[in-house]
Amino acid sequence: MARTVDRSVARMIAYKRIVTGATSFALGVALIILLGVRGSAPPIAGLALLIFFGGGAWMLRDGLRLRRELLRS
Repeated sequence: MARTVDRSVARMIAYKRIVTGATSFALGVALIILLGVRGSAPPIAGLALLIFFGGGAWMLRDGLRLRRELLRS
C-alpha cells in the first residue's frame, strides 16, 4: 500500500531539486570556464562535467515536473 506524502513535504522536495539542479548547471559552467582559463583539462574533468550536467538536468527536470504536478492537483 502506498504511503501518502504531505503536500508541503512534496513542495519542499520539488524546490530542493530545482535549486540543486540549477546549482549543478552553474557549477558545470564554472568548471568549463575554469578549464578554459587553465588551458589543459585532466581526464577527471570530463567525468565531473558529466556528473554536473547529467545529474543537474535530471534533478531540474524532476523538480519542475513535481512542482507542475503539485500545481495541477
